[in-house]
Amino acid sequence: MNEKRKSHRTPDKIKSEIHADNRMTFSTIRDMSRGGIYVSTPEPLETGSEISLSLYLPGQDPLDLKGIVRWNTGNETPGRRCGMGIEFTGAEMGDLQKIEAIMK
Repeated sequence: MNEKRKSHRTPDKIKSEIHADNRMTFSTIRDMSRGGIYVSTPEPLETGSEISLSLYLPGQDPLDLKGIVRWNTGNETPGRRCGMGIEFTGAEMGDLQKIEAIMK
């Protein structure tokens, strides 16, 4: 399968808080890059949902970002939990640098 990702990803387990419409969920990030995250959650949001999220990076204050759900998986399979892929939107350079710093 051809790799479509634009950024290097790291499999860090980082806690997140996601807000969309009138919903809030605490989740664990299973995969993260400078451009987005994969969040493991039993109730993924619909593709196209705009969200606000807080990332709890190790040793730092929460990082508040905006994003959009680009894809989701509603059925668990061996090796893949339910979840959603979120692309960051409008992230500031300083926020992206914080993300990159923990990927090294």
